[in-house]
Amino acid sequence: MQTQELETPEGCGPSTFRPMPMPWSRRAWLRGGCAAGLVAALPPLALAQGSRLDKPVRIVVAYGAGGASDSIARYVGEAIAQRGGKPAIVENRPGADGNIAAEYVLRAPGDAYNLLVSGSSTHAANATIYRKLGYSPQGDFTPLATMATTPYAMLVNPRRIAQATATDFLAWARREGTQLSFASANVGGRIAGERFKQLTRINAVNVPYKSSAQAMTDLIGGQFDYYFCDMLTALPQVKAGTVHALALSSAQRIPSLPDVPTVAELGYPDFDVSSWIAVWSARAATPPAVSVLLSQWVGEALSGAAGKDFLVGKGLVPTPVSPEHLLFLQERDTRLWGRIITEAGMTAP
Repeated sequence: MQTQELETPEGCGPSTFRPMPMPWSRRAWLRGGCAAGLVAALPPLALAQGSRLDKPVRIVVAYGAGGASDSIARYVGEAIAQRGGKPAIVENRPGADGNIAAEYVLRAPGDAYNLLVSGSSTHAANATIYRKLGYSPQGDFTPLATMATTPYAMLVNPRRIAQATATDFLAWARREGTQLSFASANVGGRIAGERFKQLTRINAVNVPYKSSAQAMTDLIGGQFDYYFCDMLTALPQVKAGTVHALALSSAQRIPSLPDVPTVAELGYPDFDVSSWIAVWSARAATPPAVSVLLSQWVGEALSGAAGKDFLVGKGLVPTPVSPEHLLFLQERDTRLWGRIITEAGMTAP
């Protein structure tokens, strides 16, 4: 998958991005481009009044407890509570590819500042998957920060698949000419699987699951051929030798699986499918000055050495923690993932 890159303002992230057309307006909230610049631009009185929160923060996670998004939400929630002097309450509301959580955040009572922890499903893929959404990814939410990216590991059961490398696997799949099956437990994993099938031109059908744990159980049980699995679920089984990782969906290798090549290294340089985990504030329920401070606090929690160690320990990849980078990812993947979703027929009926 070919990606375009965006030049970020100084101090907001890598300087290797190239400009790209921007279909969404940023000027309503992002004048300077990153949260730190916005904080500096706020009047002193606003900062003095907003440095301590006047009510709790409600963090709604679009996925179940124990997953990567939930873990990050609780990690940054502690940081917000420490800095803001008010509790940060984490709620899990999974379902409908994140739509349930997104809609709940917009309807939540006004007794707290309402945040959404979700990612590339609610704010990129779902715009194509669903004909109508109960929220506007652009209009209803203020982007606070991208918190991490998560590649997918292409896993096989060595008792079912004898091939020990992705190259041998592809040669076998093409030589046999039989229909294979691959599992997916979320939108990003499904897109990785569909893109892999499109580029390698193997014959494979998707087997959808409601949870990563359930898909892993059936992979170990030999119910399908391969699985593009999130790293939090994949790492323990790979390290235990129960399953074998053939390739990674990211553009680069990752520290937690340094010997596993990327799909791009197999001869498909355009392949780069990684989900991202991010946080937004509900625009109607959270004043701009508070959103700026929350963005700053999330950045402080995740940009330091302790935050990066936390992410790497979960199999996640640290990423620029800024609203500008989040907008870049939203815009890029809404377009690029939308194309894959349409070609794969992933749209909801």
